[in-house]
Formats: sequence, C-alpha cells, structure tokens
Amino acid sequence: MSITLSNFYQFKNEDSAFFYANLASGISNENRKRLAEAEAQKTVMYYYYFRGDYSNAWQSIMKALEIARNPEHEKTHYFYPPDGNFRKQRLEIQAFLEVTLGDLLLHTNNYRESIHQYKKAIGISDEINNISLLHHRYNHIGWAYMGLDMPDSALYYTLLAERTAKEKNLRYNIELIYNSKGAILLNKGMIKDALESYYEGLKTGEEDLNRVSNTEACLGLSACYLAVKQKDSSLYYALKARSLSPTLSEVYQRLYQTYQLNNEKDSAFKYLVLAQAAKDKYNKDYVKSLAGFQQLFLQDRIRLEELEKEKIQVRGRIRTYLLLGGIGLLLMLSGVFYRISRQRQKAKIKIEKAYTELKETQQQLVQREKMASLGELTAGIAHEIQNPLNFVNNFSDVNSELLEEAKLELDNGNVAGVKAILNDIKDNELKIIHHGKRADAIVKGMLQHSRSSTGQKELTDINALTDEYVRLAYHGLRAKDKSFNTEMKTDFDPGIGKINIVPQDIGRVVLNLINNAFYAVDEKKKHNQNGYEPTVSVSTKKNNGKVEISVKDNGNGIPQKVLDKIFQPFFTTKPTGQGTGLGLSLSYDIVKAHGGEIKVKTNENEGTEFIIQLPFS
Repeated sequence: MSITLSNFYQFKNEDSAFFYANLASGISNENRKRLAEAEAQKTVMYYYYFRGDYSNAWQSIMKALEIARNPEHEKTHYFYPPDGNFRKQRLEIQAFLEVTLGDLLLHTNNYRESIHQYKKAIGISDEINNISLLHHRYNHIGWAYMGLDMPDSALYYTLLAERTAKEKNLRYNIELIYNSKGAILLNKGMIKDALESYYEGLKTGEEDLNRVSNTEACLGLSACYLAVKQKDSSLYYALKARSLSPTLSEVYQRLYQTYQLNNEKDSAFKYLVLAQAAKDKYNKDYVKSLAGFQQLFLQDRIRLEELEKEKIQVRGRIRTYLLLGGIGLLLMLSGVFYRISRQRQKAKIKIEKAYTELKETQQQLVQREKMASLGELTAGIAHEIQNPLNFVNNFSDVNSELLEEAKLELDNGNVAGVKAILNDIKDNELKIIHHGKRADAIVKGMLQHSRSSTGQKELTDINALTDEYVRLAYHGLRAKDKSFNTEMKTDFDPGIGKINIVPQDIGRVVLNLINNAFYAVDEKKKHNQNGYEPTVSVSTKKNNGKVEISVKDNGNGIPQKVLDKIFQPFFTTKPTGQGTGLGLSLSYDIVKAHGGEIKVKTNENEGTEFIIQLPFS
C-alpha cells in the first residue's frame, strides 16, 4: 500500500511521495522484500534530486541498484508479476533505476556517464521486450548530448524518441520530447521549426496537466519570439510561464529579456534583480550539494578501480597457476597423444580399407538399381515388340496361302484372278514392312536405353519419350504381375516441341517415378478393397520458360516425417528386399545435372505428385 501511495503522490505532492516511499522502504527491508525496497528508493532519490541534495540522492539510487542488479533478489517483491516472470519484473525495476541514476549523472554534468546509463537501460528493456519508456530513454540521451554541446547528436536521438513514440503509440509525457526538440532547433537557429515543436509540447502538456512541461514550453515559445523580436508574443508566453512557476529563475530571466526588448527599463531591472538573486541562490546550493556528490562519486570510482585492480591481480595469479598446471598437464598428455597417434594411424588404415569396400558396394548397388530398371523396361519392350511380330507372322502366313492360290489360278489360265491375288499379296507386304519397321524402332529404343549414357545432350521430343516410357513401364509391371491393373491418364502439351536433354538419363528418371507410382497404387489396392480405383496421371506442360513433367498417383502418400529423406541415397520406404533406395537419389542427381529441379507434393492417404522441371536448352 505504501508503494502505491508513493507512486500516486510522486507527481502531485513530493513531500507525501517521499514520506510513503521512506515508509515502504523501511517496511520492505524489515520483511526482506528487497526488490520492493529498491523500487521505493527511486522516489526517495528523486525527492533529494529535486531539492539539490545530490549526496543523499546518490546514496539512495546506489543502494537500490545494488539490490536490483542481484538475481538472488527475484521473488522478493510484494506484487506477483501477472505473467509469473520474476526475472522480467526485476529487470524492469533495474532498467528504471539505471535511468534514474542517469538523470542524476546528467544533472551533475557527468554527461558521458549518463549516456552509458541510459543505453544500459535500453539494453535491459530490449532483452525483456519492454518498450513502454523507450521514447523517454532516447530523449534523455539527447539531453546528455546537448550538455556535451553536440546538437547534431542531440537532435538525432530526440527525433528518434519522437519517431519511436509515434510508431509504437507511446503517449506518456510525450510533451517532454516536443520541448526538447524545440530547444535543440532553437539552439540551431531553426526558429520556425522550434515554434512548431514548442506549440505541440504546450498542447499535449495542457492535455496531461503537466505544469513543469507547460512552463518549459512557454519559456521556449517566449525565447523563439524574442529571437525574432516579436515583443508582444514573447511577453505573453513569459507571463504565462510566470503564472505556472512564479519563483523559477528562468522565468525571471525571460521577463527581464522581454521587458528589455520593449525598452521598459524599470520592469526589466526588477526582473533582472530577481533572476540574479534566484540564480545566485541556485548556484550556491548547487555548488555546495555538488561538492558532496562529486566526493561520493569519486570515492565510488576509486572503489571500482581498486576492485578492478584486485580482479586483475587475482586473474594474474590464476594465470600463473594455470600455466604451471598446464605445463604439467602437457607433459602428461604428450605421452597420451603419442599413443593416440599410433592408434589413429592403425585406425586410419582400417577406415581406408572399409571405405574402399563401401565404395565398391555402393557401385554394385547403383549398377543393381540400373539393371533392375533395365529388367522392368525389357519386360515392357518384350510385350510391345510381340504385337508387331504377330502382325508380321500372320501376314506372312496369309501371303504363303495366297501364293498357292495364285499358282492354281495360273494353271487354270485365270489371269485376272492371279492379278487380284498379287494385289492382295502386295498390300500384305506393305503391312509386313510397316510392322517390321515398328519392331525395329522398338529394338533400337531398347538398345539405346541399355547402353551406357554418353552424357551428350540432343534434341528430344519429350512427349514421345514420356509416352514411350509410360507404356513400357506399365507392360513391364504387367509382365511380372498379371493381377496388376490401374487407370492411366496422360495429358501432353503439344506445344512443347523438342528440348535438349540426354534422353537415356531422363528416360530412367521418368521410368523410376512411374514405377514408384505403380507400386504406391498397387500397395493401396491390396489393403483397400472398398471401391478404391488406382489411378496414375502423367502430364507435360510449359511453365515460366521451363518444361514440367508430372507423375501423380492416388496412393497412400509419403509420411511427412520422412519427406526430407526421400532423395537421400539408400533411403526407401519399401520393405526390405523390395528396393535399394537409390532410384530417387539417382533421379535427383540426373535432373540436377540437367540444370533442373525435382519437387514433390504429397498428402498422406491421398497420393503423391512428383514434378520434374527442365530448362529448354
């Protein structure tokens, strides 16, 4: 309750805020709620800070930071964090306290140290993703750079503060940022821009009932109008500032300057005397308090330097011990390494031998995969070639019978009958020649596939190649399993024409994908008899300057957990003895060698689609 009351009175009644903050700090200390004690100390610090008691302010904030910086003090607050994150709660309090220390350092002209504190607070807030006061921390850095007489850097951080506030909708005390921007722009002689910023600061300050900010905005507006010698406007805002903060030395100074510009010497002199008296009193109190603060600040720096020296000495001793221990360890390890080296040499010989044997085995498996696909293809070719051979045999038998008939007709002197028979023989011979050439083409295709690839690309009709391998794969599987049956769908784009490929290699890829599709639908058919219709679809088309060959099935699909492995050598989803795991690996390598890609789309229990993409050249 005391912490809540302290926070309530912080911007309304400083004495009440100080009373409740001190009470909260004492109660928290007695109850060992150290983090609550640290949070209460920030109000105590600002109380001393605003009264110019920098020594007590320094002691308060350093005491609070010592608590908040220690992770052991998590879970020592009265308030339970809503998200249950005690570390985040401590770091939020620490970040605020780091800023509080930065404010004290800024006000005592330790500008670079204050910048370090503000950036440290920003780093802590970034770590816990807390942006609630980020805009003010950038603005404070701007103040520090103004103290260092670096207006460009000051303007950069002030504009960053304004942009951050607008982008992240951070409205808390945004009038302070507008006033800071106005002061920097006025310092750079940009009067028009400074006026706009001060007006914005006054507007938002009046909405928030922020007396201190409104006084600052009025003083800034008065200074802007003073700079352009608009006496009435300058006097108006100076008097408005006096109504808000009647004892502030800056108010007296602005009234003096304004009356001086109006040539009202009596009023100017009156406020000059008041301004000088207030300034002298402030400087006297400031110097007196600053002396005590600088002594504490210096003592703290000396203490830190001594701690750093002790750390360096300890590190030096540790290095010495480590060096001596390391030398002994090296002597001991040298013997161990010698033995390991000899064992490694022996192991290397064994590994090289095993690697040679593995390569030979892999080559045998690759050859086995090629021969397996060749065997399936040969079975399909045998079925294909049987058809034209049947035609050749049948028409040859018919011609033999017709020749016998022609002899009889000659013997009977029926010349017209002989001519008719000869015409039939001629037609049959044309059919024999046609089917003979068809068988010849099939045999040539078989020979071309069976011989090793030369690696030479040639212009190839991809539609014809794909269609041929679809039929051969189907008949090859039918030759091995008479019960196999599936619906075949083909859709070839006639506008593709010929593309530059190694036909034997791409043929092997197509054959492998079609065989896999047949295997997938056949497996699903064996385990699903309820109206399932196995279907394999093969299509070609142009797509973005490339040729696509699609092989799609409605089988069981590929499980997602193994999808990333299917192109790895020796990986297979087939049962042991039914696949080497090299088909897709070889297909992947062949397509890549052609400058293309092979992709897969799959849904479990719905099917799989393999897509080959090949360039035209």
